[in-house]
Amino acid sequence: MTRTHDSVPRQLITYWAAVVRRVAPAAGLIALAVGGVILAVLLVADGVPLASALGQSVLAGLTCGAAFLLVVPVPDTVTAVRTASHYGLSLDPAAARLPAVRRVTADSPGATPFQLADSALHAIKLARTPVVAEVQELGHGKVALICQAPYGPRVQVSIDITVAEGRTVAAIVCRPTVAWKRLDGGASWAIAGTLERSVRAALSTS
Repeated sequence: MTRTHDSVPRQLITYWAAVVRRVAPAAGLIALAVGGVILAVLLVADGVPLASALGQSVLAGLTCGAAFLLVVPVPDTVTAVRTASHYGLSLDPAAARLPAVRRVTADSPGATPFQLADSALHAIKLARTPVVAEVQELGHGKVALICQAPYGPRVQVSIDITVAEGRTVAAIVCRPTVAWKRLDGGASWAIAGTLERSVRAALSTS
């Protein structure tokens, strides 16, 4: 899809909004934690009256929560823009969701899951995009990879291929190798979309 000058700002806004929704629970927890600590300090250590302490603690908590919502989504959005541009994709709010999942279906009569997995891996390596940093597993309908993202963290890729009555279904799941990450600048989404093309081509020609 060709991106236009009018659509790019809309893509930025919708992606940024998706990131804000994703980090909002964490911002709420930070606001509660900071507010609770401030309230305890004001009441116990400083002897401030309850009404005044509540007002100050709520203000401090809301300020920290709002700051978190401003600080985190902006750099992630910038990274996502660069990642999408690197892969020639239009930035989508789905890029903020983890893990990134894609499904490919094709007719592959006579091919075994291992043959299909081998063909998929060959096609991915041949495309050279994304960059495969490590092949962790190649088995009966299973490919596990580590891919290098251009701007975000490295991405764990799992491709599970099943065959039933000549119909092949490949499930592609991508997520950051760092388990605690909840945002990766669109890296998993972009890599999943790029791999989908390679896997589809491999299954269609097998």
